[in-house]
Amino acid sequence: MAEPVCPGCGVRGVEHFVSKESRERTRSRKPWFIIVHCDACGHVYNVLARHVFSEANPPRLVMPKPSS
Repeated sequence: MAEPVCPGCGVRGVEHFVSKESRERTRSRKPWFIIVHCDACGHVYNVLARHVFSEANPPRLVMPKPSS
């Protein structure tokens, strides 16, 4: 079975892929991003968006009353 190799330092194995939450936080203290990196040299493989914008109160469609 093939194992991933870090392009930064050459370390082998999926166990060296680690993730860390970003320091940037939302108002509710959730991280904005998850950073996937090598635990040996710090090479960043990917940055994943974690926070999804949502509205507490979804927009409502208000129809005007028909005129008589």
